[in-house]
Amino acid sequence: MFVLRDYQEELVSKTLGTWSSGTRKVLLQLSTGGGKTVIFAAIASQFARHQEGVLVVAHREELILQAASKLESVTSQAPGIIKAGYKPTDSLIQVGSIQTLARRKNYPLAGLVIIDEAHHASANSYRKLIEAYPNALILGVTATPRREDGYGLRDVFDELICSISTKELIALGYLTDYKLIAGFKYSKHKVPKQRDFTKKELAEVAQDYKPEEVLKQWNNFGDNKKTIIFAVDVAHSKSITTQFRMNSIACEHIDGETPQSERKEILERFRKGATQVISNCAILTEGFDCPDSEVVIIARPTTSVTLWLQMIGRVLRPAPGKSFAVIIDMTDNWFRLGRPCDHREWSLQPVTCDPDTMGARCCPSCHHVFKPMPALIRTFETFNTKQCEFITTYEADCANCGKPLRWVLEEGRVIEGGGVATIVSCEGAEWQEVPASVRPAVLRPIAENKKRKYRGNKGFFQRFEVIQDWFDAHRDVNLDEIKYAINLMDLNVREESIVNTILIGIVGKIRNSSDWYDITKHMSERAGDVKKAVWDKLEVYEKEKLNNWKKRYLEELEVWGTEENLIVIQRDLEACESFEMLEELWQIYNKEAIRNASKRINNDKGAVVRDWIEKIDNPSYV
Repeated sequence: MFVLRDYQEELVSKTLGTWSSGTRKVLLQLSTGGGKTVIFAAIASQFARHQEGVLVVAHREELILQAASKLESVTSQAPGIIKAGYKPTDSLIQVGSIQTLARRKNYPLAGLVIIDEAHHASANSYRKLIEAYPNALILGVTATPRREDGYGLRDVFDELICSISTKELIALGYLTDYKLIAGFKYSKHKVPKQRDFTKKELAEVAQDYKPEEVLKQWNNFGDNKKTIIFAVDVAHSKSITTQFRMNSIACEHIDGETPQSERKEILERFRKGATQVISNCAILTEGFDCPDSEVVIIARPTTSVTLWLQMIGRVLRPAPGKSFAVIIDMTDNWFRLGRPCDHREWSLQPVTCDPDTMGARCCPSCHHVFKPMPALIRTFETFNTKQCEFITTYEADCANCGKPLRWVLEEGRVIEGGGVATIVSCEGAEWQEVPASVRPAVLRPIAENKKRKYRGNKGFFQRFEVIQDWFDAHRDVNLDEIKYAINLMDLNVREESIVNTILIGIVGKIRNSSDWYDITKHMSERAGDVKKAVWDKLEVYEKEKLNNWKKRYLEELEVWGTEENLIVIQRDLEACESFEMLEELWQIYNKEAIRNASKRINNDKGAVVRDWIEKIDNPSYV
């Protein structure tokens, strides 16, 4: 009997509940390996039991066959497959290729349409598919609900349902733990902003990830385990395959031009273990499951969170005898895009793309930058009275605000990728494993300062000041991140004493505080382990005093926070005509109540009052 996991049951329930509330088009987010196929198969079975037609749509044969197999095991009926080379059936459940459906325009009856890998759903073929089912319920599933071209998914789906995180799936044993092998020896190529590398740019950076270097790192960290390699392009992947074979390692290459029958044979040999290493270019990112794969080598840079998570997700599925996966990132992807277990805020909203992207446009109404999809561009001819010629004018609706914008192409215009970030190479740096508790994003200022040269004893104190300033500016950093920053700044020989000095600094501020409100200024937003470490350094009598302050503070705040009192304070704040008048109120009323009351003032006066409050509460504020 088929049994769903707890979080899978919850997602099924949330999805059905969302439909019941009147929302028709739902997007479900779940990490790779969390069981998206199982979930939509369970939902599809409920529709099939009520004789409602179901259509599942995917864009690759591997995904189509995988979905069909899971649907059959859950529903006990063989789905029909709509794709070239497969005979049609009258099954209540159909699994179709989006390319075939778009070409044939012969859509089967369905009360539920399921879109697999739904981050592709902004494409015109999917839009037309959804338009063909105006009364059907729509369910999209993806691990990464995000597009990099400036389009979001909010005009395709009405609501996003996010589920259990990768970190939780690992903790529960539904995904395997991992080791991320990376370092600070960056490549010399430029990294585009807010867009991914073009094919031309990827071809240019291929030399940064030489096949012999890929083999070397596999020998160092791969431990002769079953491995998937993601290469820059086809030529790069073939070169890597050749390098491995020259060293008597069973390695095969696969790409988009590999014939379907040959592709199946290669993947089958890899699954059975006859092939130890498989190298590919943009093929195995989606729809390929081989749980006993233990190593993935990322030998291509990307700025796409979606592509990054799809690549590393290939080895996170658990398998018998597999204690952890190894992610060898030869690029700086990990530093810019984070680790698999990092928390990510997903949204249906569009993300602005790089204005230097070929074909990008900036909306004059909301200033959102996006790359209009060809299928959504409208063209018409205009007459230029000054030049006395007809000009083709292009129009597209802004992906953010929906307002139309128009443009004409300029002859001879050359778009160059100016203004892009340069990744500095740190020659000779050792490869390091990145702890799971460390977030690369918060360490970027430290990494930037690492490029500077500090000399002698004076240099030591300068590096310490960098750590201290960084700690003051990033209030949510944890102890592991502090220690990692110290190591980055080459202060690791004094790690414990430096951590202690930083914590003693906070302890000193606490001891000089006059009430609990002052304590919150020093400790709010601090990480839990930092708070605990500071607390452990206090004397017993100091802890008792702070507990009494907190108790009294909360009691006072409860009294001051009543609606009646907040209205009185708000009126007095609105009556303030000078900073000096606010200072008098600051001594009379509860400080937190003043802050809360000030948030109720919405006009310009409210901004002035809040500015005064910040000034009086923080003398260094300008």
